[in-house]
Amino acid sequence: MLLPSGIEDFKDIIEGNYYYIDKTGLIGDLLRDGANAILITRPRRFGKSLNFSMIKYFFSNEKDYSYLFKGLKIENDEVALKHRNKYPVIHITFKDAKTKSWKETYDVLKSVISKEYDKHSYLLESDKLREYHKKYIIKILEKRGDPVDYRESLYNLTHFLEAHFREKVILLIDEYDVPIESGYVNGYYEKVVDFMRGMLTAALKGNSSLFKGLLTGVYRVAKEDIFSGLNNLVVYTILDDFYSHYFGFTEEEVKKMLSDFNMEDRYEEIKEWYDGYSFGSAKGIYNPWSVIECVRRKVAQAYWINTSGNDLIRELILNSPPHVKQKIEKLLSGEGLTEMIESTSALRDLKYENGSINESAMWGLFLFGGYLTPRDKKIDSTFGQWVCELYPPNKEVLAFYRTTIVNWLKGLGFEYGKIEQMLEYLFEKKGEAFEREFNEILLKVSSYHMFEGEVEKVYQAFVLGMLSVAGERFEIKSERESGFGRYDVVIIDRKVPRAIIMEFKVSESDPEKDAQKALDQIESRKYEADLRDRGIRDIVKAGIAFKGKSCSCRIA
Repeated sequence: MLLPSGIEDFKDIIEGNYYYIDKTGLIGDLLRDGANAILITRPRRFGKSLNFSMIKYFFSNEKDYSYLFKGLKIENDEVALKHRNKYPVIHITFKDAKTKSWKETYDVLKSVISKEYDKHSYLLESDKLREYHKKYIIKILEKRGDPVDYRESLYNLTHFLEAHFREKVILLIDEYDVPIESGYVNGYYEKVVDFMRGMLTAALKGNSSLFKGLLTGVYRVAKEDIFSGLNNLVVYTILDDFYSHYFGFTEEEVKKMLSDFNMEDRYEEIKEWYDGYSFGSAKGIYNPWSVIECVRRKVAQAYWINTSGNDLIRELILNSPPHVKQKIEKLLSGEGLTEMIESTSALRDLKYENGSINESAMWGLFLFGGYLTPRDKKIDSTFGQWVCELYPPNKEVLAFYRTTIVNWLKGLGFEYGKIEQMLEYLFEKKGEAFEREFNEILLKVSSYHMFEGEVEKVYQAFVLGMLSVAGERFEIKSERESGFGRYDVVIIDRKVPRAIIMEFKVSESDPEKDAQKALDQIESRKYEADLRDRGIRDIVKAGIAFKGKSCSCRIA
């Protein structure tokens, strides 16, 4: 049996005899959900489009598609079967509405709507519609409508279909947030938000022709931006328990797939690479795109992270202030972050008026985008927001962070490959050689502006950034309590029982003296205590003082 690489049409998968993990139970759960307007957010390529395609074929009255569901779980759901092939369905996706300008995106949106009208062009022959309705349909088909025509296009189509079939309508909108994110990245956010707000509000609010309105996306865009007045919309994010097993693969599903393809011996490797997501109370959710690609190609590597869609997250990492980069580098070293999360993503609010970053909004984007996962979560009683203990979910996402930081360092003039040699100089206590190499790197970085502001944090973030690319070989820890204080950085060799303790100082006048002060601080505060408790005896202590684009190092 073939694996469905990139196939998002349920009919193509079933008719093509592709391997399919049964998610049809989602249909029954949606029917039992009392809400008639629902938004489900999940990371990209976690099965949203395939599930919407499945829903379309189950409900669509276009023809009898019951053969597609033979032997699947939904056949045992008597409530759901009463609704099979009963409703007219509108099914659109905005996945391609991602362009550099509002004009291009508006053209894509018009084209998407026109194509959906074309699927229902039989309405032009309906004796249930009036002539001015048919003229409107022709205008949309020919893309001659005014903006107000397209804002009302989905609402009007639901009414036309109900009039024709005497049956309420199911509206499926996939990847509703793609044009909104594109607008934020490319500078036409207000225009796209204004259009999408008008179109979605008209289609979903108080629409008597609607049986169910279902949306998917990665982010829950803030109500004040898109869903103002839509008090009937129910939102389920990855922090909610609803529909938690229907997007992504469970551990049981992955084990069965590996058994079916004779790859049981690769389970631990695949778990390390692609497991780690938590959706609601469901733990151990795997990235489906990467699991399928890995089983198909027989090689565990980064698949999902190398597909499109990382632009916003990468921009946030690269342009983040030093203290945020420090937090990212802590994630790379295996430490978690406890952060307040804004569950709605008002993209325009990612930065405050003074230009500083809104961290709770930023970490929310990382979380809902699949770049972090919550190991623990609770509602803060004061602010009513989620507080989550966040970690990178797996090895694949860690690879993305490392690659992004490597590119940041390369942009500063850092030559990848030098880091292990520099660490060897420290292990061998060759302070002058380390100092020479490090000063060469500092001289190459773009400008002195990098070293303004939170000066010590900037240097620490830069050093941690360099060290993070060596994370496969070395365990990196920062700002941990040990002995009688907090050290700046500890580097532990994973292969040999040895370690380096680094303490940083920013020097105003004499870097050599300040480097010695940093070394004395390591000694006096006994920062090596934790390392000795772990049985590590080969410990190098390095005091490093920075002044501008140079450093001085003292080693013991």
